[in-house]
Amino acid sequence: MARLKLSPRFVLTFAWFYGWSSVKRGPGWVLSYMAWPLALLFMIYMLSRGRLIDYAILGGVISTVTSNALSALGDTAFMKLEIKLQDLLVAADVSPIEYLVGIGLGNLLYSFPGLAVFLALLIVFRVLTTPLEWAVLVVALLFLAVGGAGLAFLGGSRLRHVRNSWGLASFLSIFLTMIPPIYYPYTALPRPALYALMLSPATPAAVFLQQLMAGDPPSFALLGIFIVENIAYAMLGLWLGRWED
Repeated sequence: MARLKLSPRFVLTFAWFYGWSSVKRGPGWVLSYMAWPLALLFMIYMLSRGRLIDYAILGGVISTVTSNALSALGDTAFMKLEIKLQDLLVAADVSPIEYLVGIGLGNLLYSFPGLAVFLALLIVFRVLTTPLEWAVLVVALLFLAVGGAGLAFLGGSRLRHVRNSWGLASFLSIFLTMIPPIYYPYTALPRPALYALMLSPATPAAVFLQQLMAGDPPSFALLGIFIVENIAYAMLGLWLGRWED
C-alpha cells in the first residue's frame, strides 16, 4: 500500500521543484521546447497557405504538453543514475505514484510558457469557441501530462546509462507527436493507419478535438479510449518502472 500513497503536499512541492524552479533557472530550455512546435506551425501555414492553421495551432498545444512529458525520460534517468535523487526519495518513503504525479504536474508548469503562446493563438484565431471545447482541452492536457510521464518513467528508470536517454526521448517524442494526426486533419489518413497511430497517447485527444472544432458529431468512445489509454500508460510506468533497486 505504501507504493500507492499520495501526498498532495509532496506532489505540489516536487512539481514546483521539477517544473517552476527549472523554468526560473533555465529559461533557455523552455524556449528550445517551444521552437519545434512554432517552426512546424510556420511551415504548415506557409505550405497550406493558411488553410490548415487551425489544425497546426491545436496540434501545437497538444504536442507541447506531450513532448515535454516524454522529455521527463531523460530527467528520470539523470536523477536516478547521476545525482541519485531517486534513491533519496525511496529512503524518504516517497511512493512512485507521488513521483509520477509530481513529474506530470511539473511538466505542465514547465510547458506553461509554450502553452501560453499557443493558447493565445487558439483565442486569436478562434479555433476553440465553446466552453465544452475548452473543458475537453484542459482535461486532455492533464491526462497527457500524467500518461506521458508514465511512459517517460517506464523508459527512463530502466536505462543503464544516461546518454541513451536523450536519443530515446527524442525518438519517442517525434514518433508519438509528429507522425500522428496532431498537426494535420485525421481524415487525411486511411483508417488502418489511423487505428495504428492510436498507440500515441495524444492521437485520440487530437481526433476528438478536431471533430469538435469542425462541428462534426464527436465520438465519445474515442474520448473513453483516450482516458483509458493514458491511465494505462501511467499504470505501466508504476508497475514496470524501476523504483527500488
